[in-house]
Amino acid sequence: MNDALKVNYTDLIDIVKTTQNPFSRQTFIAKIKKEYGEGFTIFYDMGNGIGLFVRKIIPKKDLILYEESQVPGACLIFNFGDNINFTYKDKKEHILKSNHFFIELASNKFYCEIPLKKDEPFFCIFVGIKNDLFLKMAYPIANIERYMKLAFQQSYYILKDLQIDALQFELSNDFRDENSFEDILKSIYLESKITNLLHYTVEKVSKSLSNSSSISHKKDRISSLERAKEIIMNNYNSKLSIKTIAYKSAINECYLKKDFKEYYGMTILEMIQKRRLDIAKKLLKENLSVKEVAVKIGYNNASYFSKLFFDNFKISPNDYRKELNNF
Repeated sequence: MNDALKVNYTDLIDIVKTTQNPFSRQTFIAKIKKEYGEGFTIFYDMGNGIGLFVRKIIPKKDLILYEESQVPGACLIFNFGDNINFTYKDKKEHILKSNHFFIELASNKFYCEIPLKKDEPFFCIFVGIKNDLFLKMAYPIANIERYMKLAFQQSYYILKDLQIDALQFELSNDFRDENSFEDILKSIYLESKITNLLHYTVEKVSKSLSNSSSISHKKDRISSLERAKEIIMNNYNSKLSIKTIAYKSAINECYLKKDFKEYYGMTILEMIQKRRLDIAKKLLKENLSVKEVAVKIGYNNASYFSKLFFDNFKISPNDYRKELNNF
C-alpha cells in the first residue's frame, strides 16, 4: 500500500450528532467523509473512565489510518471484519485475525497505523479503559503492573490474542449500529453489556495466560501442537480425526487433546469448525450458493452448515451475504 493516503482518524470523520447525558455521559455519532468512503463511527463515553468505540468503514481508496494518544490505559479490540494489520511506533506489526480480539496496553506516547484496503470492510469494536482504573479491574491477570510498565517503555504492549467466543459476540451484538445509543435509558442498559464484556474478557485472558504459562515448560510438545494447528489450517475441508492429527504431529492422542485446549484456548474440533466458518465468510463474498460453500469447507449437509453459521455469528449465511452487499 505504498500509494495509500495517510489520514488521522479525526480527519476521517464528520460528527453528525452529539448527545450530552447526565453524569458526564456523552455520545458522538460520526459519518465517514465521502472522499474517504462510507460507514459510521460511535464513541460512547460512560463518564467513569470507560469508553466504547464502534467503527464500521468501507474505504473508497487505500488508506493508512493512524492514531495517537496521550491518555495511558488499555483497549479491548474486537475484530468482526477481515484481518487487521497494526503497526506500532517501533515498526513492529501485529495481525489481528477476523473474529479475534486482544488487549492492547498503551502509554501516554501511543502511536499506531492500520492500513485499510479499498472496498474491504473494516468493522471493529473497542472498549477503552483509563490506566488507573484498568490496573484495578485487571487484577486477575498475573503481573499486570509489569505488562503496563513494558507498555510505557515501548509505547504499547499486546496481551493475549484469542478467538471471540459466543458470549462475547452476544454481549457486543447490541451496539453495532448507529442507533445503538439513541436514548439515555437504552444507553444505561448497554453500559451493563459493556461492563459484562469487559469483566468476562479480562477473566478469559487471565485464564488463557495462566494456561499458557503452565504448558510453556513442555517444550517438546509445543512444536507438535503447532504442527497440529498447521494441519487443521491447511486441511480444514478434509475428514480430520484426532487420531490422524496426533499421528501426523508425532504426539500422543491424550496429550494432544489436553495440551491443545490449554495452549490454544479451544479444542481441536472447535478450531476445525472455526477455520471452516472463517473460510465460509470469505466464500460467501463470491458468487457461490450456500450449498456450494458448505461442500467447499467440508460439510455435505447445507442445513447443518447454516445452523452452525447462525449459532456462531447470529446471522444466516444468506443474510450475511445480503449484509455484505448492502454494507
